[in-house]
Amino acid sequence: MFLETLALYHFRNYAQQEVSFSRGLNLLSGPNGHGKTNLLEAIHYGCLAHSQRTRKDKELIRWTEKAFVLRLTGRLGSPDSIELEHSQSVEYMESGHKRVKVNGAESKRLSDLLGHFSVVSFSPEDLDLIRGGPQLRRRFLDVLLCQSSLEYLDTLRRYNQTLKQRNSLLKQMGKSGNKPFGDDVLEAYDASLVEAGTCLTLFRRQAVSDLDPIAIMAYQDISEASETLTLSLAGSVSESVDEASMRADFLRKLHSLRLPEREAGSTLAGPHREDLNLFLNDKPVRDFGSQGQKRSVALSLKLASARLLESKNAQTPILLLDDVFAELDEGRRKRIGDLVRKQGQVFIANPRAADLPFEAEKVIQLHRGAIVENSPYA
Repeated sequence: MFLETLALYHFRNYAQQEVSFSRGLNLLSGPNGHGKTNLLEAIHYGCLAHSQRTRKDKELIRWTEKAFVLRLTGRLGSPDSIELEHSQSVEYMESGHKRVKVNGAESKRLSDLLGHFSVVSFSPEDLDLIRGGPQLRRRFLDVLLCQSSLEYLDTLRRYNQTLKQRNSLLKQMGKSGNKPFGDDVLEAYDASLVEAGTCLTLFRRQAVSDLDPIAIMAYQDISEASETLTLSLAGSVSESVDEASMRADFLRKLHSLRLPEREAGSTLAGPHREDLNLFLNDKPVRDFGSQGQKRSVALSLKLASARLLESKNAQTPILLLDDVFAELDEGRRKRIGDLVRKQGQVFIANPRAADLPFEAEKVIQLHRGAIVENSPYA
């Protein structure tokens, strides 16, 4: 699986641009603020229909324009199959509407864009994955699982929709005082929430279990440290391993929280409150890790998720690295470089080619939202 071309129209600081890529290591070079990170973001958005940098899609439209369009072409296959040509595009309008096409055919579902080009990205901002709130780590797991399972994507949508409706009802019930109101509807929402929520927790538990040994090896390769990295899913409503018991525990928990939930106007238990715990030698990385340890753990998680996606999808995901070698000593740069070279197609945004511990197959020189040079590494 690899990208051959990307066409951008009115995306960020790009007016109209088309760029072709190498199957291996692609270096995006040029001064800061000239479009390197924006190009990585365009690849991410074109593959998954969302940005890794912002939840506000309107911010991605070029100034004074009303919409942006991204078109990707490439080839899909596996070591044991014939590569097939593939194209997909996404258009976003300031009204909030998105249009998706896959191989020229318009689709009514954004999910049809997924499952073709899988992507893992890393940037300095991903340190927030370690030091930020639980919602960032839940999103990390959700993005990973949605790329490997359409069932998870559908279940996550059902859960979030039910959660939104249930919270709205709880707010209304809180305003009604002691008057009986909405109990039958709440019971129906409870049943739907428990069904979808139990499924999400089971998926997440398995993902964390699969990630743990891969992340441990990646961390040791990057840091050459003696600390042991461990991952665990925290905040689940039930500690049971049996699905039926998990459902029963979840339902009992919701019933026990009836009064405080009505007072709060929100659902106080469920997968939307889970967290991915990260430890080094049994100490929380968030509280006790150094800046270098946090950076290494964050990168280890991303590299581990790339390996997991490869095993699940039988295709190596595209790796997007934004200024990943910043503030690293020479030894750590080399070790990370050795890990990166084992990936498939890689895109690295870095101001200077000299900072890379390896040679890129292609250098794409950027200047003010335009490509000024697109050539093999000299």
